[in-house]
Parts: sequence; C-alpha cells; structure tokens
Amino acid sequence: MYVIYYQEISHTMFKVPINVDIPEVPPTIQNPYKDKQRIQENQPSGICYLYARVLSRYWHVICFLVFLVVNVVSAISFILYELPDISDPSKGFETRGTTVTSRYRGLSNLMLHSDDLLTNIPQTTNNDSTLPPWHERTKRSDSSERNSAGIQFCHTVWDWNDFVATMVFETETGGNILTSEAVKSVCAASDRLVTTHPLYSDNCVCLGNYIYRACPNTWSIGEHIALLNNKTSCTDVVDEDIANTVDLLVQCAPFVYNRTRPELLSQRTGSIPTDCSQHNFAVHTILSYLLPLEFSEYILEHNTSTSSTITAVFFPILGNNTDILETIYLQSISQQSISDGVTSLKAVEFFIKIHLFNEILLVDSLYLGIGMTVIFILIWMYTGSFLVTIAAILNMVFSLILGYFFFTVVFVRPFFPVGNIILASILIVGVGADDTFVFIDLWTKCKLEFGADDLPRAIHETLRHAAATMLVTSVTTTSALFATVISEITAIKCFAIYSGISIMMNFVLTLTLLPAVVVMQHKITLCCCSKSTSDSERRNSLCSTLLRPFKVLYEDSIPWLVLKLRFMWIILFVSLMAGSAIVIFYRPGLQLPTQSDFQFFTSSHFFEQFDFVYKKRFLYTQQQDSNLVGCLVWGVQAVDNGDPWNPDDVGSLVLDETFTFSSPEEQSWLLHLCSEIRNQSFFESEMQMTCFIDDFVDLMQLGCVNALTGEDANPCCNQTTFPYDTSVFETCIRLFSVKGYFPNLYFNKEFSKLQAIQVIFPTVFPSSFNYATNDELWRTINDWVEGSLHSAPGSLKGGWFISSLPHIPVVLFYDLQQSLVSGTGLSMLLTLTLASIILLLTIQNGLLTIMAMVTITGAVSVTVASLVLLGWELNVLEATIITLAVGLSVDFTIHYGVAYKVAPGMDRKSRTRYSLKSMTAAITMAALSTFIAGALVLPATVLSYYQFGVFLMLVVSISWCHGTLFFQSLCMCVGPEDICCDVPCLIPCCECLRLVNKPTKGIAPDHDELCYSNNMYEIKVYETNENPFISTKHKDNEVLYSTSDE
Repeated sequence: MYVIYYQEISHTMFKVPINVDIPEVPPTIQNPYKDKQRIQENQPSGICYLYARVLSRYWHVICFLVFLVVNVVSAISFILYELPDISDPSKGFETRGTTVTSRYRGLSNLMLHSDDLLTNIPQTTNNDSTLPPWHERTKRSDSSERNSAGIQFCHTVWDWNDFVATMVFETETGGNILTSEAVKSVCAASDRLVTTHPLYSDNCVCLGNYIYRACPNTWSIGEHIALLNNKTSCTDVVDEDIANTVDLLVQCAPFVYNRTRPELLSQRTGSIPTDCSQHNFAVHTILSYLLPLEFSEYILEHNTSTSSTITAVFFPILGNNTDILETIYLQSISQQSISDGVTSLKAVEFFIKIHLFNEILLVDSLYLGIGMTVIFILIWMYTGSFLVTIAAILNMVFSLILGYFFFTVVFVRPFFPVGNIILASILIVGVGADDTFVFIDLWTKCKLEFGADDLPRAIHETLRHAAATMLVTSVTTTSALFATVISEITAIKCFAIYSGISIMMNFVLTLTLLPAVVVMQHKITLCCCSKSTSDSERRNSLCSTLLRPFKVLYEDSIPWLVLKLRFMWIILFVSLMAGSAIVIFYRPGLQLPTQSDFQFFTSSHFFEQFDFVYKKRFLYTQQQDSNLVGCLVWGVQAVDNGDPWNPDDVGSLVLDETFTFSSPEEQSWLLHLCSEIRNQSFFESEMQMTCFIDDFVDLMQLGCVNALTGEDANPCCNQTTFPYDTSVFETCIRLFSVKGYFPNLYFNKEFSKLQAIQVIFPTVFPSSFNYATNDELWRTINDWVEGSLHSAPGSLKGGWFISSLPHIPVVLFYDLQQSLVSGTGLSMLLTLTLASIILLLTIQNGLLTIMAMVTITGAVSVTVASLVLLGWELNVLEATIITLAVGLSVDFTIHYGVAYKVAPGMDRKSRTRYSLKSMTAAITMAALSTFIAGALVLPATVLSYYQFGVFLMLVVSISWCHGTLFFQSLCMCVGPEDICCDVPCLIPCCECLRLVNKPTKGIAPDHDELCYSNNMYEIKVYETNENPFISTKHKDNEVLYSTSDE
C-alpha cells in the first residue's frame, strides 16, 4: 500500500508506504490490461471549447468588442434619451390597476379632467370664496394680536393652516420645559438657528405691517407667556409669569380643548371666559400648538397642571418658500450646535424633505464609493492582480449601464425610480464580487491542473465550471426579481426589471470581459516575469506563509466543525426556522405601516423625527383628522387606463355609454337607496348627506310662481306625485342644474344629457391610516353597496363606491397596504417555486434540490424574522428588500450544491469534504465583501441606503451560515451517493455545462495508462516496468492514492 505525492515543479512521483482506503474503482476499469493499445487523450470539442480557444488567442478582440458595445449603448441611452427625473423619490410608490385605484382614477378624471366632455351647467365660481382665510386680515390691524410692549403675531397659526416652518425642542435632562431657564433657551435657539439668518427677515409673512419690527414674533411658548403677562419679550419672562400662565391654562382647558377656531369664534360672546379668549385665544394656541397633547389631557383628568418636556415653535415663514428654508437649514441649523445644555432641537418641519433628498442622496453616495474601494482592495488581495480587479469593478459598472439600456431603450419603460439607482447599485456590487471570487478560484485550480501550455483547456474548464454555478445563481436571483413584476406597485415592478437585467448582464460580462482580462494578465505575467522566477517564488512563498492560517481555517477547521457537529447544526437551524415562523406569522408578526408619510431619511433625522415621532404628540394634528366621506358614482367606468409603468400617466375619463337616469323606476330606486344609507350603521347621522334626488323632490313640490320675479316654473313645481314622468324629470333636472342646485350632476356637453351622478354621504369611520380600520370600512361599506346594486334597475347596476377626493389618500394607502400583504407573499412563493425548478434542472438531483430548498427557505425565514425583530414594517421599500431575500439567499447554497454534485468521490462524506474545501474560501470572501459593502453604507442619512445595508449584512451572514453549516450537515447525513436521486438531463445546456459525471479516456505521457475522469477527479491505472498499480488523483494535485499488484 502506498501514497504517492506529486511534486509540481519536478513533475516526479515517489512512493511512501501508508495504510489508506482506496476508493472503489469503477467496474469498467477493473481489468484494464486486456487492451494494451495506447489511447490518445481526447481533447474537448464543441462551441464551448471553440469559445475558449478564441478567448485564449483573441482576448484583445473580446475586450475591444465589450468596450465598444458599452460605449455605444451608453451614448444611445444618455444622449438620445432623457435622463431619469429623480426630483420626487416617492413617485411610483402607489398601486396601479387595482379595484381601488381604478375607482380613484375614474372619480379623479370625472372631477378634474372632464371639462372637454361634461359640464355641471352652469359652472359657477366665487372669487371671494377662493381667497385664503388670511387674505383680508392682513389688510387690517387687529389690536387683539399685539400689546403695547411689542409682542406682535401675524394672526394665529391656525390662520395659516399650519403651513409654516416648525421646530420642536426638548429639555436635555428630561425635566420640565416650563421654567424660565428652558423657555429662554428655546427663544435663544430660535433666534440663533433661524430668525437671525439674513433670508428670514426678507421672507417672513406680514412683512412691514408692524412698527416695532420687520417680521412678527414667532409663535412660541415664551412669546405667548410674555404676551399674557405684558412683558416685552420672552427674554423678560420669569418663573412667576410661567406659573400665572399655567394657572390660566388649567382654568381655560375645559373651554378650549379640542375646539377648532371656527367653533371658538362662534362662541366668543358665549360661555367662554374673557381671560380664555384674550389675545385672539392665545390659550388655545398654547394648548393646541405649542404644548403636547398629554399636557392638556392631564389637566382635564386631574384639574391641575403637569410638566412638559417638549414644546413647538412656529416661524412666520410659509412652507412654499422651499429655497429659502433649504438655505436656512443648510447654512444655519445643520452647521450650528443644536443644544445649549438646557434644551436641544429634536425635530424640524420645513417642507423641504423631498427638495433636499437629491442633495443628501449625492452626499451619501460617498459611502457607496468607500464600500466599492474596500471591495476593490479585497478583490485585489484575493486575485493578486490589479488588472483583474479593475475588470471586476468595470463588470459591475457596465452591468448597470447595460441594464439601463435594456430598461429604457429596448423595453421602453418610461419611468426610472430612484430605488433603481440605489438598490440595484448595492445589489450588483454584492453579486459581482461573488461571481468574481468564484471565477478566480476556479481559474486558479484549472491553471494548476492543465498548466500554462494548455491555455485553451484551462480556460474551457474554468468557463465550464464557472458558467454552471454562476448561471444557476444569476438565473435564480433574476427569477426572484422578475417574480415581483406581478406586483401592482410601479416602483417595485421597475426595480425588478432593471435589477434582473443588470444581474444577467453581469453574468454575461463575467464570461466575456473578465476571462479576457484574466488571459491578458496571464500572458503579461509569462512575458514580463519569466526572468524573475526566483523573486516570484519568494513572493509566493511569503504569501503562502501569510495565508496559511486562512487555508487551515477553510480546509481543516470549517470541515471539521461541519462533519463532527453536524447533528447539532441540524437541530439548531431547524429550531431557528421554527422560531422564525412564530416571529413572522404570530408574534410580534410582520406589521403593516400605520402612517402614509413616506420616510426618506433614517429615523434620527430631524425631518423624520417630526413626521413619525413628534407631530402626533400635538393636538392640532389630531384635529385635522375627520371622519371619512363616502361617494357613490354612476355613469363613469372605474378604469385605470393609464400606463401602469408611468406614475405620471393618469389615464383619461371613460364614460359608461349605457348609463341613463330618467325613468320613474330609476328615480324610485335611487330615493330608496339614499333612505337606506341613512339607516345603516356606517352612516354619520349628525352630518348631512348629499343626494340630489332628495333635493329634487323638495324643489318639485314648491309653488310655481316666484313671489319676487313672477317667473313661472311650470312644470317643475307643485308636483306632489313621485316618481315623475321621464320627460318631466329630464326637463326639470336640466332647469335646476342651470340654477346651480346640483353640483354633483354631470351633463354631456354635446347632448345636454345627464351622464354622471354622485351621491356623497358621511361615515362614522375616522380618517385614519390604520389598516384594520380601513379594512373594516372598505369591507362594510363596499360589500353593502355592491349588494344593494344587485337590485338596481338597468344601468344603475354599474355604480361603485369610493371615498371622496379629500379623503382619497386614506383609501389609496389602504390599497397599498393590501397590495403589499398579498403581493409580497405571492412573490416570495413564486420565487421559491422558480428557484426549485432551476435548481432541479441544473443540479439534476432531486434529493439535493430538496435539501437546497429547505436551506434557502430557512435562510429567508431567519432573515425576515430578524428584520421583524428590528422593527421593520412592510412598506414599499421593505417589501422589495424582503422579496429580494430569496434571490440573495440561494447563491451560497447553490455553489455548495454544484460542488457536491461534481465532487470526485461517490460517498457523501468525501463529497461534502470536497464541497467545503473547494468552495468555502471563495464563498467566504464573497460574503465578506458583501457584508462590508452593507456595513459601510450604515452611516448614510438616506433610509434606503441604510436599510439595504442592514439587509445585506443580515442576508449574507445568515446565508453563509445556512449554506456552510446547515446545508453541508444535511449533505453529510442524508446527501445522495453515487447516482442516487439523479434526474435525466432536461435542457440542452447540461451537456455544455457537464454537471453529469462523464468519464473521459486519456493517457499519461510516461506510462501505459488508462485514465477515467470526471470534472475534478481522476482514476488512473498504470502499467510500469515494476508492478502495476491504480492511482486515485484529486485534481488539485495534492495526493495520489495507489495500490501495487503484488
């Protein structure tokens, strides 16, 4: 018994006696000596080998063609076509083609885009009614809004509809902000951060209306305390003034709490004490706008005061001055200290979040650049070639450019969302680095096997193995992305198409540009470094010494951990999968968003703190919410005929040509329906309903002669019998509409025929963004309306329900939530199904496919559960990322699965060991590079950068652990042996990729030899001058096992 060590430099063998287990020799070579004829080695053939020969000889042509194609498509995409508009990052985050969206488009087009077809006859306007509430007030002086000491407000915050710049301050220690020190601190901070800026004094409201100053005072707690205590400014406020004001708040809270300004003004001479209405209801402004809601609620409950840690300050500068407010924010607030040790700035509302997004996005791109630099260094260290590293980075960049070309030019998609730029860039960095490491790892092994003299064969073997494993991962990830095209949300559909194309372009470039550059580097090395072999050997020896600990980790430690602790890993990961299911589906569960405000920046940003933390703590934001108003529509088709890929295309009005309303039967049914609505539990009885048929009946019962004008209204008068004759109804409805009585009726301009009807009714459901509330609203009202329409006569069956336009954002947000719930789950299920099919077709083993899918499902479950525990809600961006988890979780498992399938051994132990030793290094480097790419964007302010960074770190860590520890443990325990559970080749590319083990015959140059081999393994039978022996050779040229025939 001998073991033969193979020395690469001298190409010699020597035998050392040792006890070893020899793998079973295939039956076909049990008796190889019958045929003494020398068998010449068969060279590979076919298009794959032809391409390898072209690469080895004409690598420069391949490089030139790639650069030429990229430059041409870049010129076409960026010169002949308009660049994407990213001014509104939230554009496209809406559903298209759903029932709710179709009804909304129908109502919107009826009310806003129907002038060419329909009219209300007549269209009356009242110019005075269109003036804002402050239009007349700014022209007069109101002594109640100022005092002799000089405190001057430009009316109240309510008069400006809260559309003024706002800041929220909080005490540093969490103490009471109603102290003289804290109040003065807030006033000083307001001056330091805003009012002293040169642009502020030139752009405030009521500019020049006052004697004492150019701009009015800010609406702050300090200024109002000074006003109520006849002080000149908030800097003169003392603790006694604050105590007096708090006592006044306790006294007046029951009279002004939760009252609107119109309600207060209507009771000004009524039951409200004079002290509570002084200075234009200053107490109401304090309780509703300046102090939090809990302060007022505590007073009402305990009839005494409490402390408050926060206060709001409103500045008299309108929110539509975005350029001014942006300059103030960037030059003053973001550059100065936000704390003086007493109070600190916590939140800002300057109405510039969208306006500022593009600038912050550009700044945060620096973190993406840093991540790319680190990945560049990692690839350089792993490959040892600066040239190959440049090619790898160009692969990523070119992939994005080619993807944009196909998206914009070939598929003619009109809308390119911001998420395409952000998410796809980070995604391609991770996928591209992964492909690069795998390719270089395979190239290194094949080059050692075939040597520098047989370059086409080395390239062929590298491409064959690389194409097999990278095709599976790329197609699976792309399929995961393309599966989300079924989503009804425009931004998700666009991201799916663009990212999927970009990943496939990266795959193509990895098989064209990267190998061409690798060949170029190989030839440069042979040409320029042949004379410095000793120096090269010393450098290689040094590198080997430095990398030896990592080699021990990859080849010994990790395989030992997997093989020895395999049962522990299986139990652990199965338990994690079960626990993840509980977290996702039971408690705490994957939550839906509860606010419609789109979050652009991380939660710590001033703008997001105001929208998601502090805004709802003030009473005035609660008063803005009213009950939802429902609307029934007839005569208009509920269709969304705009381009679902273009959020700017709202479609056009589509009329129901079959609609008629004039017959007595139709009149009676509609009158009965309006009466039934009033009797329903969802109807708000304290508010009025707008049903034109009710008013029409009342008008028809009036006398015929107008007492003032003497005009005779016959036949539209003294009609006591209902319903009316068709001709009478048509005549009178047009007459009353001309008078402007029925603004909710629409007539055909050409024929003056009644074409559309609206019935508007109040509901008891609050205008809320809570999913459960809106789901109950929709199911209750919509189901009742659809049931009632079944008994409708004729064309009245075509009516439909939707909320009125002022409340439509609530219903649209509900529709978005519903689409996220159904679309995300369906996309993930479809993605897993596609992944399993692709795995089965490529790995060609049923058992291996099942184990891989169990592993991938576990990785996805743990990833999603981790995101749930981090507090993620299922919003549009999160839904896109979660769906992508399937595509990114398959990579490592598939790499291991393919390596297991092509392993030289027949038993599961040797296959598992081979899979770990051959792939762990490349997979770990790929995981490390992706992890670093995610970690380096965590300091970003833009939320999408931050969230995707967190996601990448989680998904690569979890996927690496599942692939390396869980999947390989399954392989070690129940993995297929020999050809167990193999399935026949079902696709033509199997032969090219050659994942099925096929022995090839060859001959050694110095021995009579019969050689059988598969992808990475050879069994050779030698006949030498001495005793013949059989050797089993691993193609990494480390060890040859042999036995002599003695």
